[in-house]
Amino acid sequence: MRYPRLLTVRNVMVVVTALVLLLGALAVFTASSYQSVLESASGSSTRYLVQHLVKMALGMILAIVVYVLPQETLKRLAPFLYVVSVMMLAALIALKGSRWVPEIKGSARWLVLPGGLRVMPSELARISYVLLAAALVSGGTVRARTGPGVTVLAVLAVLPAALTAAQPDFAGGMYMMLVMVVMLYLAEARLKDMAVLLLVLLALATVVVFSSGYRRQRVISWFSPGEETETSNYQPEQACIALGSGGLMGRGIGRGRQQRGFLPEAFSDYILAVVGEETGLMGVSFLLILLGIMIFCGWLIADGADHLFGFLLAGGLTASMALGMFMHVGVVTRMLPSTGMPLPLVSWGGTNMLVTLGSLGMVARVARESVGR
Repeated sequence: MRYPRLLTVRNVMVVVTALVLLLGALAVFTASSYQSVLESASGSSTRYLVQHLVKMALGMILAIVVYVLPQETLKRLAPFLYVVSVMMLAALIALKGSRWVPEIKGSARWLVLPGGLRVMPSELARISYVLLAAALVSGGTVRARTGPGVTVLAVLAVLPAALTAAQPDFAGGMYMMLVMVVMLYLAEARLKDMAVLLLVLLALATVVVFSSGYRRQRVISWFSPGEETETSNYQPEQACIALGSGGLMGRGIGRGRQQRGFLPEAFSDYILAVVGEETGLMGVSFLLILLGIMIFCGWLIADGADHLFGFLLAGGLTASMALGMFMHVGVVTRMLPSTGMPLPLVSWGGTNMLVTLGSLGMVARVARESVGR
């Protein structure tokens, strides 16, 4: 059934996205200016802001490109994009430590392309998995209400998740698994099949976590926040200090203190803490409400789609963005163990920005095709 109001919902989503991008650019500038001055030979405070604006521009171009592509084209591209993303993940393992895959803080998550462009394949793998799963289920190739169908969708997710965890990036692997669960739910997989799958994955995750001293320390420190504040608890402690010192209205834009050498990754993994310190509870609430409206619009578009592919695609991509937001907020507020997870459309990070804006472009395309124009 056609849903004429979807175009209005799409337009609201676009406007809200533009507002979040503007606020994100301001947050990146204030959170990165101190680090930029330290690293820039000329003492410029806009080094990271300029890079962020370039990534925003590229992301908007990508969003426009995928918006004008018919969904049949996206279906045909899905297997190719999935294979490419998996090959890129495999390259991270094979070339780890080389100039193409630099090891940063013990992890190899970025692939350096010619020209110095860095790409995080795990971000691409999530969006390509959603595309492929939507294409297979809507085309009748995979039936999610059968055991073999669930197995196929699970294997397609486990492969990139395992390669991501091997970087090592355990949080990125779990992120993929959560997206898989959402896709199975949207595809109406049987609850008993999903329950068995979740039990197996939980057992594997437990083994992986406690087989590594580093990951085990992260989990233990999460349960014992008062201990080891100089090691694994340092970033979460500084983030909480930033949030708490902001109070109701904040210290003021550009007057934050924690990003001045106290809070590592302030303009990427912990940018919400900087927003909280400078704009207080009111600013954080406003930003999260905008992101919530954007995600709600995505769910309305998925619900109003008049074809299965559009429903699965919009629902899966919207859920992926929502999960990223919840994980970032959970880490900053210490509800989740510390892990590098950017806040969609706000944090400094090229691949995540491109993937998020590309996802929004595809969701908007679903709305357009569902109303016939």
